[in-house]
Amino acid sequence: MNKVFGRLMIEFGSFLGRSELRKLDFYSSRAVKQQERNLRKLMKQNKNTVYGKLHNFGDVKSVEDYQRIVPYSAYPDYEDYIDRMANKGEKNLITKKMIARYAESSGSTGKSKLIPMSAWSLWVCQCFSFSAPVGCAFKYFKEKKGMRMPPQKGLLTIEVLAHKTPSGVIAGGLAAHPMINLKPVTPFYTTSPKEVMFPKTRDAMDMHYMKLRFALPRRDVSYIGTVFVTMVESMMFYLENNWEMLCDDIEKGTINESIACPPDVRKKLLKKCKPDPERAEELRREFRKGFDEEAIVPRIWPNIGWLYGMGTGSLSHYAKKLRRYIGPDLPIHYLGYAASEGLMAVPTELDSFEYVLLPQNGFYEFLPVDAPEDSTPLTISQLEVGKDYEIIVTNMSGLYRYRIEDVVRVTGYHKQSPKVTFLYRRNQIANISGEKINQHAFDILVNELSSTVGENFNGYCIYPDRTTSPGHYQLLIEPENPDVPDSDCEKYAEIFEKRLCETNVLVPPLIRNGALGHCEVKFLKTGTYEEYRDVLRAKGANLNQAKPVKVLDNEERIEYFFSHVRESLKK
Repeated sequence: MNKVFGRLMIEFGSFLGRSELRKLDFYSSRAVKQQERNLRKLMKQNKNTVYGKLHNFGDVKSVEDYQRIVPYSAYPDYEDYIDRMANKGEKNLITKKMIARYAESSGSTGKSKLIPMSAWSLWVCQCFSFSAPVGCAFKYFKEKKGMRMPPQKGLLTIEVLAHKTPSGVIAGGLAAHPMINLKPVTPFYTTSPKEVMFPKTRDAMDMHYMKLRFALPRRDVSYIGTVFVTMVESMMFYLENNWEMLCDDIEKGTINESIACPPDVRKKLLKKCKPDPERAEELRREFRKGFDEEAIVPRIWPNIGWLYGMGTGSLSHYAKKLRRYIGPDLPIHYLGYAASEGLMAVPTELDSFEYVLLPQNGFYEFLPVDAPEDSTPLTISQLEVGKDYEIIVTNMSGLYRYRIEDVVRVTGYHKQSPKVTFLYRRNQIANISGEKINQHAFDILVNELSSTVGENFNGYCIYPDRTTSPGHYQLLIEPENPDVPDSDCEKYAEIFEKRLCETNVLVPPLIRNGALGHCEVKFLKTGTYEEYRDVLRAKGANLNQAKPVKVLDNEERIEYFFSHVRESLKK
């Protein structure tokens, strides 16, 4: 029965995904008119809302009117309205549409943002973040492998933590909402028990262990799903260091006593664990061969066919590291370009870093990164391939000309709809003496450093140290190899600074003139980044949405990461 239902699920999911991709073709062929239609519709529907009256939506008759009359916005412009919507259920404040859900930001520091989601936005998210990847995989199996897509049973790293606002509307991370809708059928497409995938509380639970504990006994795992590829890479690193414990527990049908888990949940999960000495020994044979000569994932799961998760922009370093575990040929669906404010662009095939903008899901404007601040932004028909733009979003749920401060590069066009790839967040800039180095540049520099020294890094962060005279950059690295000697810090710093000087013309004269000090490298203790995830979890952060820390830009991060510098390197 389970296999039959699993086959029906994959058939329906792939059908829905392929249908949505065909609709994207339709919308893309009419993208310019669709954008104008979206804008007219939004202005007409919402002209009598509080926000619409305040900003004269009724006077907007064209794109030019919109850009002239309606100002740019950011979350503080909506915060009071959204609080009233979420807490008291007030309507017609920023939109006439019914709010079906709230997308919640990571909340790693301070108060989480709540972004309203209309029923339309929720449906687009459901179709393009869950079904469309399946549709792309279906197409891959048919065209590349000449076969029908087999029934799918996957290792999902996603944890769905959601709650209800005082007004009774569900709030959770953007990635959680498609999973909430599919909760009744999760046993048919994932290896994780509901107690793990849908934890009822934020009580401490070792999720890497739990997800691997229920995936490893199965030989039929056929895909791996995540939000950010960092999670899979981190999980595989955990596996590399804890496989003996996992195999022992699979053999005995137990959950190791050292693993954090609420007692009532442990009791339920133990009932699902059956001794399996044969599979445990099969796994041990593969793990004993090591993780370096041949990728481990295809060896322990021979039916593995694909993976999905965001892995571009600042995450590309982790996507590269992940290949050590999954091999060079396993195709990846990179999900697309999304934020809590909405799903904006998706790839239409596996292994593509180009995402087609969804012209039906809002109205988009683009401000060239080198343009003066008072420039009029461009619309989708005015973009140049190869140029970088800050994207300004008007979504279908009540945000207008919203500056999320993301920078994307236009890589081409799909009919009338631009193809983009995410680069970096515009506000994540390190600056000491006017050199203004963005996160994307640091990602490239650290990737090149990793390649030059022949070592992988579990993570890195930059600290613009202005306490010294002159100020200088400190690069904090967690080496994957714990045996990298402290004496290599100086060599790493020289390589990093040399490339920094070669890629930023402002840096060499600043160093020569004494306005910028020499770069410094420090090694972090093994497990630093993994422990930081535990810190975020304890604070109630949504780990599905949390991105790796790259710039130390607040006291909490500074204190944490410098407290984890190797003892011999502390001053």
